[in-house]
Amino acid sequence: MRMYVHQEGKHEADAIDAADTDVLAAALEIGSGDGLLVLIEDRDQVLDITLTVEDAGGTDRMHVFRGRRSRIEVVVSFNGERREREFATSARVDRVFHWATGEHGFGLSKADAAEHTLALTGSNVIPAGDVHIGSLDQQTPGQVAFSLIPKHRYEG
Repeated sequence: MRMYVHQEGKHEADAIDAADTDVLAAALEIGSGDGLLVLIEDRDQVLDITLTVEDAGGTDRMHVFRGRRSRIEVVVSFNGERREREFATSARVDRVFHWATGEHGFGLSKADAAEHTLALTGSNVIPAGDVHIGSLDQQTPGQVAFSLIPKHRYEG
């Protein structure tokens, strides 16, 4: 089966092949003293890396996040206001965007949300929607800051 592994400091996932019977730690090249955690994409629960891929709920083409922490503080700024929330490191940027534009964030209408995007605060970097937020905290470990900005500023 093919697995896509996201990790800290790397926006692109690595593709690996693993058998259903492979132990997660071996398939993901995690040593006993590495202190790395594994989460399935957009899930909050840390996987037991001593389980086989199949027993851990592995499926073909699944995405996992491998890193030192399981939770990350996300701050989104928009029109001089801030919203904060903790997410799993395996959460995708799209999930943060939907929270930030939804009723628990800034409450944008669907039309207004469609005209905005998330950029890393202090840069022009607009991460793809499928990037795991745990891969974005190299400058501020444990925290990622976004600005909710209009798309048209960056479309040419």
